[in-house]
Amino acid sequence: MSSIAINQARKVYSGNVTALHGIDLAVEPGELMVLVGPSGCGKSTLLRMIAGLETITSGTIAIDGRVVNTVEPAARDIAMVFQNYALYPHMSVRGNLEYGLKNRGVGKQDRQALVAEAARILELEPYLERRPAALSGGQRQRVAMGRAIVRKPRAFLFDEPLSNLDAKLRGQMRVEIRRLQKTLDTTAIYVTHDQLEAMTLADRLVVMNAGNIEQVGTPTELYERPRTTFVARFIGSPGMNLLEAAALAAHGVDLPHIVPQAGCTIGIRPEDIVLGDDPRPAISLAGRIEAVEILGKESLVYVAVDGVDELVTVRAAGGRWYAGATEKLILPLANLHLFNSGTGQRLESKSSPASL
Repeated sequence: MSSIAINQARKVYSGNVTALHGIDLAVEPGELMVLVGPSGCGKSTLLRMIAGLETITSGTIAIDGRVVNTVEPAARDIAMVFQNYALYPHMSVRGNLEYGLKNRGVGKQDRQALVAEAARILELEPYLERRPAALSGGQRQRVAMGRAIVRKPRAFLFDEPLSNLDAKLRGQMRVEIRRLQKTLDTTAIYVTHDQLEAMTLADRLVVMNAGNIEQVGTPTELYERPRTTFVARFIGSPGMNLLEAAALAAHGVDLPHIVPQAGCTIGIRPEDIVLGDDPRPAISLAGRIEAVEILGKESLVYVAVDGVDELVTVRAAGGRWYAGATEKLILPLANLHLFNSGTGQRLESKSSPASL
């Protein structure tokens, strides 16, 4: 297991285009850290810099305390798994698994032992003599991971490895990758734009936005206590509802003393809103249901509220809700998150609800 330390890492391309703005990050030995964020946020650039596939403009990247800024990718002893598998189509599974070992001068007997071990771990033994074209997408991805495993690297880097798979197979492969990482007891960094994938895989999440880190923490920490409105919206499916306090007050909504009316954004998760009545101290809103998505035992209900630009999303039990109905929305004070409307930063106050 290896540690990876990134200190004030910047990446500037020609034309003075800055992709990363002084990134600080520490990955602990044996940790599976997930970098998540929208397209263009810099997560893949950061991963490629760790691998040595992109040069670093300034700052340092260290593996086990050794700065590797100028070390060639092959000498960093890191294995990378890509989304397009990067398999050799004319070689069998065995040939693909052995290829890198041959190039490194590993003897035949050792190669066979390493390939056999990887095939056993990944359940590829029945497919060793097949070529990639005869495999499913999930099997190909397991071969790509096997090619990394046989090297026994100090760390694994995954660059959106499941993006080419269908939803069902992505779910299965998430479980496989998590199991594999724990079985091998290795350090891993995983890049994805899918926040569900990020939440289910990560020991810790790194939410990135426009070349900066918005927040680092466990999935639970980021979900329950987002530091910014960006994290609040990005983490969670659906994301957090954000309502401007001043607009609500202007439409006659009675706001409690804990909510500053000037420059305050109120956040609340869809599952924390109650449709109907609730005895807890709360903000009460009236709205009109615009659409309903029935998900089985629960529904996503989209409600138009005066003073709110976007529809308010409510995760409600049952499927009795219908478009056109007028409903009362209860926002319990204990479930509110308050943010500065200008900076998007979380507001901290002793008089705020418990979740603040």
